[in-house]
Amino acid sequence: MKITAYISRLLLGIVFIYSGFVKAVDPWGSQFKFEDYFIAFNMEWLIPMALVFAILLSAAEFLIGAAFLFGIKPKLSVWSAVAFMAIFTPLTLWLAITNAVGDCGCFGDALILTNWETFYKNIVIVALLIPVFLYRKKFGHYMSCKLEWVPVFIFAAGIVFTSFYGMRHLPVIDFLPYKPGLSMKPDSTMKDKYFVSYKDKTTGETKEYPADDFPWDDTTWMANNEFVSQRVEPGPKPANLIVAFDAENADVTKNVILNPKFQFLVVAYDMESMSDKAIEKVNALAADCGKDSIDIALLTGSSIEKTDLIRHDKQIAIDAFYADEIVLKMLIRNNPGFVLMKDGTILAKWAWRDIPAYKDIDLKGLEQKFLKK
Repeated sequence: MKITAYISRLLLGIVFIYSGFVKAVDPWGSQFKFEDYFIAFNMEWLIPMALVFAILLSAAEFLIGAAFLFGIKPKLSVWSAVAFMAIFTPLTLWLAITNAVGDCGCFGDALILTNWETFYKNIVIVALLIPVFLYRKKFGHYMSCKLEWVPVFIFAAGIVFTSFYGMRHLPVIDFLPYKPGLSMKPDSTMKDKYFVSYKDKTTGETKEYPADDFPWDDTTWMANNEFVSQRVEPGPKPANLIVAFDAENADVTKNVILNPKFQFLVVAYDMESMSDKAIEKVNALAADCGKDSIDIALLTGSSIEKTDLIRHDKQIAIDAFYADEIVLKMLIRNNPGFVLMKDGTILAKWAWRDIPAYKDIDLKGLEQKFLKK
């Protein structure tokens, strides 16, 4: 029992630390997941507290894991883990059955599990917790009970600082798919396919042919068949391609996201949440880009009406385009965030607090580092 309990405690410590850390580095992502939960439970009134819950949850998981791993506060940590699993195991079973939320967010965006995989994972954790719980009174202390609060405070301060850093800047480790070097440019060999349908005048049968492979040069066949319709089968697009539209709902992806020139994107998934200081940074960059003839565009998930109102009120002299709010949150967590692209490739990302002066951005250096030739 002793060896089993110690091995189980070690494994649980690693799992809880990992789960807490990957959520702590990206508190905005954890906030969005809490919002999904509150909507699923018809508890929208709790949405303003989502970020607080996100930080507290990641800190609690990390502290339980650290306590298990380093043998700190053994009884308290075991009872905390029991309470944790008593809440989340039934919750994940409910999610697996109802699929009310796409994924539980247990490991943030670092590791995406299905709802059933999450439930099975929790069953394994409960199984590991049983010998730890049964042996809880026999775990020794490596220091006095009062002195154990010192490492607890250090771990708590460290993980909370990690969350606050991720809130104000960008995650210290980016688990999102849109990293510098990612190309959204479609494969040029995967082109649209065109088909034509002709109806046989004698039999009335209609048949479809590839547009480049039907007997158009056979005069007898053409005399006996009449054109019915044409169909286009779009070529596959990259799964990570961000589709953008203008105010008239015209697709501007080619000119904005796939712009062959340097392209700054001001990404604001929520226009109303932008602070005045952030808008000052936006306007300063826009002015510098204008002087150097560098393209800059505002990409938002807000409505056209709200965007126009705020642009006019805050004097944001940048053309606005529109994309899916969820995708923009995956592109960059800060609101607003700045993304530098060229020819569909991400070259750099900055939180609005961190973007350097335009003159200090090495456009050519970033191009050489990330753009595939």
